[in-house]
Amino acid sequence: MQITLKQLEIVHAIVTAGSISGAKRVLQLSQPTISQQLAKIEEELGTQLVSRGRAGKLTLTPAGDFWYKTAGQVLGLLDSSKKQHKSRFDSKRFVLGFGTTPSFRGPFTETVAQAAMEMDQFVRVDLNWAATSCEVVEMIKSHKINCGVVSLASVESSKAIFSLEPLCHNRTVWAVPRTISESVISKVLSEGVASSDRYGALLRYVDVHAADHWRERSDGWYRTTVPFAAPQFGCTSHQDAMDIVAAGLATSLCPFSMVPNLPVSVRERVHFYDLREFSEELVFAMPKHLSSLKIFASLGSRIGALVKDSIADIAPPRDLRSVLGVAPLSVVGAA
Repeated sequence: MQITLKQLEIVHAIVTAGSISGAKRVLQLSQPTISQQLAKIEEELGTQLVSRGRAGKLTLTPAGDFWYKTAGQVLGLLDSSKKQHKSRFDSKRFVLGFGTTPSFRGPFTETVAQAAMEMDQFVRVDLNWAATSCEVVEMIKSHKINCGVVSLASVESSKAIFSLEPLCHNRTVWAVPRTISESVISKVLSEGVASSDRYGALLRYVDVHAADHWRERSDGWYRTTVPFAAPQFGCTSHQDAMDIVAAGLATSLCPFSMVPNLPVSVRERVHFYDLREFSEELVFAMPKHLSSLKIFASLGSRIGALVKDSIADIAPPRDLRSVLGVAPLSVVGAA
């Protein structure tokens, strides 16, 4: 026994209209065609659904009453599903695949999710991350994701195929355990030497091998500014490095964008100093063909606005030069 949706529509229309002639206006079928279809349905079910009285009046049999109610339920559910689909998905035809690095994941993942919800046109938002900005760029180029927040340097060689929305300049800061006073930092940096028994953390730094350019920059800065420090620890993310610094074991360089999103238990044990030497421009990147779609063009602009607002609310880190004699600025640390 196989009953189709069309057959249920015929049964429902005949009963609702009260006659086959009345049903033809609803079904847009001829009267003979409806009669033939009804006969086929009864044959398929092996039972009579309606009895015909005088003047063509129809009376439902028990089986007819059952299938009329069944048809009403099925057709009602279908109609309700169509309405729900229209309200939920007709204006939300887009899937957003976003990627960034662990160092940017906190602030920018939240910002992208907020922007996508505000725009209310994405049926799904997938948030991904890769170890480096270069890996994020490759994910976009291979269509694994369709946009991301990356460093401008990572996309320089592919700028011809990308649409870029400038976001902010991400400063590099020096993370030092709070157990080491600024007077000690000033003395050690000025003299270029540290005692292992008193200032052990200054003798060690965390080698974050997130990207070659970062390791180069970090190693070069330590060789120049803290030449007595050795890369005692190695890890793949700045978050891990901050755990080591918070434990009072070493110092490390990190991007300032991640600082406000570190756990309070970490931030309250670390001082952050602006080197005033390094910064990298962060951009929202997507393939150029997507920028022709209003929804994606608007998304880039909205993310840019949200990032600028959030950065404006963050107090700047203390200038390292102030430790060496310049008027001090406020320190970013405990929440």
